[in-house]
Amino acid sequence: MKEGWMLPTEVFQWLHEHIPAGSSILEFGSGNGSTELSKKYDLISVEHDLNWLGISSGTYIHAEIVQNQISNKFSELGWYDFEKLANLPPRVDVIIIDGPPGEIGRSGLLGFLSKLPLFTWMIVDDTDRLNEKHLSIELIRRLSPIKTIEITSKINRHNGAPRKAMVLLMR
Repeated sequence: MKEGWMLPTEVFQWLHEHIPAGSSILEFGSGNGSTELSKKYDLISVEHDLNWLGISSGTYIHAEIVQNQISNKFSELGWYDFEKLANLPPRVDVIIIDGPPGEIGRSGLLGFLSKLPLFTWMIVDDTDRLNEKHLSIELIRRLSPIKTIEITSKINRHNGAPRKAMVLLMR
C-alpha cells in the first residue's frame, strides 16, 4: 500500500483489528486509502474534489466546500456543504475525518456534530498537525468519548515528525 497523503498503515491495521469486515464507514475526504477501505467495508466517501470521486467501489457524495461560522472562527476556508449530506444513513460504525485538505481546514465539522449519523468510533487523521490536534481536543471535549487512542505512524512527515491519528470510542 502506497503511503503519502492517505491514512497511515497503522490506522489501516487498527481498523482491521477492531472493526469487522462489512462494517459501515463514513469518511470525509477521499483518496487512495478509500480503495483499500472499500475492499473490506461498506464505505461512504464525502469529497469536494471531482478528481477523487469514484476512485473506489464505495458510495460517493460530492459536497462542495462552503464557508460557515465555525470555519471562519478558526480562520479556515470552510467545510463540506452539509445540505448535500441530507441522505446520510442514521448510523455508521466509524467516521473518519481525513478531509478536506489541511489548507482548507476541518474545524467546520464542529458546527455539524449534531447532524452526523450516530457512530461508535471516530478517527481524526493528521493529529500531529496543530489544527487537527486542536480539532481532536475539541471533539473529545464536546463528545466525551469513553476512550481515546493515539496512533503514531512509523512514517514521518517532511519535517521529521511522525504522522498521528486520534481514535475516539463513543460507547
